[in-house]
Parts: sequence; C-alpha cells; structure tokens
Amino acid sequence: MIHRLLAGVCVSAALSLGAHAANQMPSRDAVSRADAVVTFRAPSLASSQSIALTVPLEKSVSGAAQPSDGRLRVATVRALPKAAAVEQWVAIPGGFIARFDASSADAEGLRVRLDVAGITDAIEVRVQGADGQIVPMEVQPGRDNAWTPWTEGSVQAVEVFSRTPQKVFVGAILHFTESPLAKLAGSCTVPTMCTTNDAALDAAIAQRKKSIMRITFVEDGSGFLCTATLINTERFPAAYVLTANHCINHVESAASITSLWFYELSGCDAASTEAPGKVQVAGGMQLVFTNANADSTLLLMPAAPPAGATYAGWNAARLSTGNAVVSLSHPTGDTARLALGSISQELRIVGRPLDMYGVRFTRGIVEGGSSGSGLFVLNGNSLQLRGVLSGTTVRNSPDGLTCTNLNEEGLYARLEAFEPEMDQYIRNAAQAADDRPNRFQDVTQDVGQPLNVNPSPLAFANQRIDYAGDVDVYRFTLTAKTTVHAWTTGSIDTVGSILDSRGVSLEANDDESTASTNFGITRSLDPGTYYVQVTHWDPDGTGAYTLNLSATSVAPPNYTDLWWNAAESGWGLNLNHQGTVIFGTLFTYDATGAPMWLVLARGDQQADGSFQGALFRTTGPAFNAVPFTATTPAQVGTLRVAFANLGAGTLTYSVDGVNVTKAITREVFSTQPVCTFTSASRNSATNYQDLWWNPNEPGWGINVTHQGNVIFATLFTYDATGKGVWYVLARAERTGTGAYSGALYRTRGPVFNAIPWNAATTTQVGSMSFAFSNGGTGTLTYTIDGVQVTKAIQRQSFASPTSVCAQP
Repeated sequence: MIHRLLAGVCVSAALSLGAHAANQMPSRDAVSRADAVVTFRAPSLASSQSIALTVPLEKSVSGAAQPSDGRLRVATVRALPKAAAVEQWVAIPGGFIARFDASSADAEGLRVRLDVAGITDAIEVRVQGADGQIVPMEVQPGRDNAWTPWTEGSVQAVEVFSRTPQKVFVGAILHFTESPLAKLAGSCTVPTMCTTNDAALDAAIAQRKKSIMRITFVEDGSGFLCTATLINTERFPAAYVLTANHCINHVESAASITSLWFYELSGCDAASTEAPGKVQVAGGMQLVFTNANADSTLLLMPAAPPAGATYAGWNAARLSTGNAVVSLSHPTGDTARLALGSISQELRIVGRPLDMYGVRFTRGIVEGGSSGSGLFVLNGNSLQLRGVLSGTTVRNSPDGLTCTNLNEEGLYARLEAFEPEMDQYIRNAAQAADDRPNRFQDVTQDVGQPLNVNPSPLAFANQRIDYAGDVDVYRFTLTAKTTVHAWTTGSIDTVGSILDSRGVSLEANDDESTASTNFGITRSLDPGTYYVQVTHWDPDGTGAYTLNLSATSVAPPNYTDLWWNAAESGWGLNLNHQGTVIFGTLFTYDATGAPMWLVLARGDQQADGSFQGALFRTTGPAFNAVPFTATTPAQVGTLRVAFANLGAGTLTYSVDGVNVTKAITREVFSTQPVCTFTSASRNSATNYQDLWWNPNEPGWGINVTHQGNVIFATLFTYDATGKGVWYVLARAERTGTGAYSGALYRTRGPVFNAIPWNAATTTQVGSMSFAFSNGGTGTLTYTIDGVQVTKAIQRQSFASPTSVCAQP
C-alpha cells in the first residue's frame, strides 16, 4: 500500500456515463471444478537431487526499510552461484519425473525459480513444504522461467513431470524472512468472520470474501504481498482479476504470481485458528492491461479459480461523498479483514494525474499488503466492486493509516476511470477502429530513427482518442543519454506518461502549465527503449491532439548545483550551467563580516574544460523598492572553476587584487537530483533547482537548490543603502504541490580570504515561501525584518541548451 502525500482536493464535474450502457456487472459463482487431493505422481524416488542455497543471506527483510512504493516486501531472491540442472529423470507410466529438494537455511518459506526456456513440452510441477500439503502448477513452453508455489519452512520438495525429459534448471530461491502465514495485522483490524450487526451486509460480505485473494509475486530481487479481486465479465468463465498497478505493472511480475484463496480465520477472535479451506493457485497470471495513472491492473488467470470462488460484480458509476463502502483485504498479508467507512471526498495525489476516492474508515483499517484490494458498495444483496486501493494519506504521520493514527484516509483508484480502458478486454463486442495500440506490448514500430539523432522535434498531428477509454501508445529509442521532452498540443485535456521498456510508468503529467490542458514531461533518460502513453483525462472523452517529441543529447557534465567546502561552512557558490556557459553567484563576506555576493555573469568553457570569466560586484535599489530600478555592476576580478569530476573541483578567484583558491564539492542535504541539458520547455519539471529571476527587474535573483522534498535557496539583492546583501533559506519543506516554505536568515562571517576560516553566525530575519505554478514560473514571497515582498519569478535562460534537473 502506497502512503500518498495529499496534494490538494480536486473538485471535478460529474462525468457522463452515457457511453457505457452496461457499466456494471452482477456477481457470479465459479464454474464447478474438481479439486481432488493432490499427491506426488510417483512414490519416493530412490535418489533425488538436493539444491541448497549457499550464498550469504540477509538475516531479515522485515527489519529493513520497506520500498518507497509501498508494496509489502516479505522475501529476497537469492540466485544460485550457478544454475543447477534438473538431471535425474526417471521413467514412470505416461512420462518421466524428476524430484529434488531445494533448501535455504532459516527461511520461513520458499519459492523456487525454474528456468524453463529450453522446454519443448508442458511440465507439471508439484511442491511440498513443512506443512505436508502438496501444491501443483503447470508450465507451458514459451516462458523463460516459472516460480513454484509457496511452501512453509526452509526446504521445498519439488517434483517435475513431463512426457519426455526436459531441460529444466534451478536458477534462484525466494527466501521468505517472514512467514506469509504470520499473524501481523493490526489489533484494530476486523476479521471477515465478524458481524457488522447488519444481516444483509454480513451475507454480502460472506459472498464477496470468496472473490478476494492474497497474491505473492517477485520483482526486482524481492518477494511482495498484495491483495486482488476476481471479477465477473462478459467473457465468463475467463478468470479476470483486478489489483493495483503499483503491485503488478509488468509481464514478469504477473507471471510470478501465486494466489491464496479463502484465507481467513475460523471465528471473529483474532486468536482463532485459520480456516482449513485455504487454497493456493500457482502458475502465474497474464498481464492484460495496466495503467499507472489509474493505479489499476487487469490480470487473467490461466486456469479456472478454485471451487467455491465467486466472480465479483462491479459498477463503474462514480461514487459520491457520503456513500457507504466496505473494504476486504489482507492487511500485512494476514487473514482476510473487513473495514467499513464512507467516501469523504476526491483527492488529487502527488504523482497521480487522476483524482482518487478518499475513504474515512469507521471500523477496521487497511495496511501494507492491502494494496490492490477492492472497495465495495452494497447494491441490493450484493457487494459491487468500485475501485482498488492505492494507499493512504499521510497528513499526521509518514506511516499513514495505522491503529495508532486513524485520522487518515484510504485512497482508492476509481473503477469509473479504469473500466473504459479495460472494456475491450472483458467484453465480447468488437472494438472500435483505433489509430494507435492501447498497450505497449502491441506497438510494432518506433516513431522513427532513434530520437536523439533526429535533427528537430517530431510532431504527430491529427492523432485521436477514438473512443471512451482509448489509450494511444508510441515507442521511441535512444542510443545515448538524452533529455526527452514529450508534450501534446490541441484542445482536448490529455494525460501523458513515459514508460520504460517493460511498460512501467516512469513519470506522468496532466497539465504542463496552468495555461492549457495539454500534458508535458521533460526527463533525462539512459539509452534504451521507451514508450509515450496518451489518454484523455475524462474517461469518456474523445478528440484530436498532436504529440510532440524532442530530444537534447547530453553535453559534458552539467554542474548546476550548490557548491561549498565542507570544512568552511557559511559560504558557498551557486553554479548554473547552460550550454558551454556557467553563471556563478559567490556568497561570502567582506572585511567587516557583512554578507557580500559577487557574480560571474558569464563563465565560458575553456579548452581544458574549466570555466572562466570576469567577476563583478553590483549595487542597486533596496530589495523592496517599487519600481525596481537599474543596477550598476563593477568588475572586481576574475573567477575560474576547474572540475576534477562530477562532484569535486577547484575554485580560484580574485577580488580587488586579493587571490583565493579553495577546494569545492557539491553540497548534499537530501536526495540529489540529476541535472542535464534541454532545448525543450521546462514547464513540466517538478524539480526547481535553477537560477530564478524577474526579467523586468534585472540585477537580483534567487538560486534554488532542490534535493528530495527540501529546498535550499540563496537570495542575492540589496540593502537600503544599495549595497549587495544576501539571505539564505536554509531549509524549506514541501507544504503542497509546488509549495515550499521555511525560515529566512542573514549571516555574518570571516572575510572571504580568511585563513583559518571561522564559523559564520546566522540570525533569522523572517521567512520565505515559493509557490511554483509549473516548472518554469512561480511566486516568491519573503519577509525581512517585518518588510514583506512578493515577486513573480521564472527560470533565467542565458545560453542554449538550458538545464533541467530531475530526481533520480
């Protein structure tokens, strides 16, 4: 479950649902399936392999920090030093069988990765762990690998059957450091066997809990837990499943899924025994369609669900404030839990361009592991699915909703937004004509030659969102590290994303600026294959647009940043690097200890890679002067910066004949961004590191250093006598979308050439805040000794290409 920062409330107009005459589906019981007791095909073999993991293990994953995307990590992938071949095939009636034991010391549970790229016939796999239960799965040719079902304990017995001996290898073991059967749900969670004191609702929950499953999957070297729901469709009995995009977002993770059904307590008491009817269904699932903007993923099981399962009904009509809702999930991967609440409002969340339902719970909560679980509303005698869980707000705690912090909201992706996009896969009706594929895996050609070698931006005019739910996907390649700008023009409201080669969203945007409803993204990308995804912000919306793509190959390293000498705190050098020119602002002190700033207005790149130019001291009107009149620069010397590498260099400058040389490094106070060059608009940038000014008031400016969610800023301006003075915003915290604020200080320190360098002193003089309307413009507000100033600001451009920074 992702803990989402609240970015503000979005008031949205009611959406027409007329385009979907049948925007809901009733529940339906699964087709009867014979679930016979599973046994090994062959008696105990006289000899079998033993494959043990011998590489060092992390003692515990549960004690480590969970990944920032909110998925519940419970296991770590440990690769064998060398893949072990499954060699000992024994003939039995109907085919051949191999059996081996895989083990990993101290594991709470195991899954084994079978490398099966070489198989030419289907294989049947059966596994057994410490509890003695045998769980089967089938693997068809055409896959690179397949993960066995989960079993308890540190040893898993694996049996592989095929009509002929096959080339099967063991490549890795998924080592669980926390048992997926551990009792970890919060004390305020409510088992699904508890009554709601409403007989009709109890009956509906009893039916719907047969639709939910806990899924375990593998991605990027770890094992994770989420929750998912089996849904009914026009293609019944095909077993379609809904979960969150942040849980499952690419083919490989979907193929690794094993699902656990009917996993609940036998009674309302959390100390009750587990119901003996839990059933594991392994073999992976097919990724049908996924969209990070709606944080939703549609999957398809390759086989029928277990006997007793129920296909959940759903309704894509938009919910309203006050609607009563029910959550059914597996918090922390524990047995099924219910939670009751109501829609509080719709919220726009950082990183998601679409609004989500905010839910206030009155009984029970959701926790990590609940991600992807369903939000249900009672309709008659049945619970209908209305959305999937994305995360919670974090207004009062970075941990979000917990049993000790109930004053948060669950955040649910709206089925109303995702249903039109999945319609073509779950309905029997023929799909309307479409000018572009909806899924990245269906794109067959690139937009042209590698984007970084195109001499000018590409424009794809007269593109269309052809029908409700249409998604247009374009593929492009890069042969070198490049800054890419993707944006639309036209009259429709677009939402855009850049996806990686697996189809995983890297960044999304709704409106590049407040002046239009076209999306725009500027991002530095490594060589490789990428996709641009374009949708309409309105799930039912259609219309024409133009997609534009431009690329700027990265020049030698970009040095835009705040630089200092860590042994001499209190002074610094802001560098802004555009093209082959550096603009530098040196913040130091004069002979009296007063703050003094000097400016390298143009430092040109030299043949040896250094940057050098004239150094100026400037006088001008007081910081609050209206109008702000002309300033007067006077050259005092020169300044040169020579870089040893991306993070270190040497500063050499002279002031009125006094020479100074200092070692400098980038100042790090949070997660550093990566700065590159771009010829595109920077309006879509969400990192604000740069030199900002008001072009109508030349002579003053503000340097913004943006790391993580923190801004450090240095304001260079003038005091009442016209003398240059600077102030520092030492730490501005993020307070909302594009909003940052903090205390403003005046400093005093030793003269610029002092040896040794003594500590500087600071005095708070007021406060400063930024309100960025987009990546290129904003409003600066600050107070100094009780005097308030508000100024419009924008990024300063002084060479081409300009610079843009982004979080890695």
